[in-house]
Amino acid sequence: MTRTANMALGYGVIGSGYVGTGVAMRMKRSGQPVTATTRSVENVRELQQLMDDVRQLDITDPDPDLSFLADLQGLLISVAPTRQNDGYSDVFVRGMRNLAGALRRRTSTQPLHITYISSVSVYGDQQGDEVWEHSALDCDSPVNSMLAAAEELMLDIDRPDTSICVLRLGGIYGPGRDMVGMIREAAGQQVPKDGNAINAWSSLVDIARGVQFAFDNKLSGIYNLVDDMQLSRRELSTLICDQEGLPPVLWSHTSSATGRSMNARVSNRKIKDAGFRLLSPSMLEPVTA
Repeated sequence: MTRTANMALGYGVIGSGYVGTGVAMRMKRSGQPVTATTRSVENVRELQQLMDDVRQLDITDPDPDLSFLADLQGLLISVAPTRQNDGYSDVFVRGMRNLAGALRRRTSTQPLHITYISSVSVYGDQQGDEVWEHSALDCDSPVNSMLAAAEELMLDIDRPDTSICVLRLGGIYGPGRDMVGMIREAAGQQVPKDGNAINAWSSLVDIARGVQFAFDNKLSGIYNLVDDMQLSRRELSTLICDQEGLPPVLWSHTSSATGRSMNARVSNRKIKDAGFRLLSPSMLEPVTA
């Protein structure tokens, strides 16, 4: 289905994976005409049953067709490398440059709000200290450096008709991603990750709500969209296993020498001060709506 000039401006989703599809469904339920993009032919067929307009798009192509951007009033960018093909540099360097260039050259002067999905992993290992949106980022990790540079590419789009919000997410849980269940399955087993590291978490329901909140309120700048739980892996798994009468998960006591490490208490105060309220304070508490 191709959008015509007489149709209302809609909402676009670049990257219809777990997060992107959840946001697209929420926006469609709110009455927005939704244009969704995906790299996969198989995903195109599935999304066509759900969305108003579905396009196969690879932002890493030399000249991707991004003409549909002129028909939008809101846009979510939620992209990541695929398991089979590209690496981080393909998506977060070449692909994001393509996107940023297209957004700067957008022919429409209608106001456009962009939400860009990033990760709290950019903070790296802060030895469990609290971090905020203005905290220093991890410059030692090449991947985190690319993620931070991609954020800057979006924030540096200098158009008076365009506002940009970066949402930094933690580890994502929700339907099909039962983190509590995964921890139960790991009871009594050795897991080669630092059990003392503090991770941040985000529920899919609050991510979708947060993206809509950012769009409705035209938020700009960087916000941590994480839940309230600030436990180490060891503390979280011990809590769950003790409640179930299971043996503890056997974590390592040090970080991997080669892997990226995240160890920080991520504050969500800024987005709460903007008026956002969590439905899922933690994965341990069921969502009430």
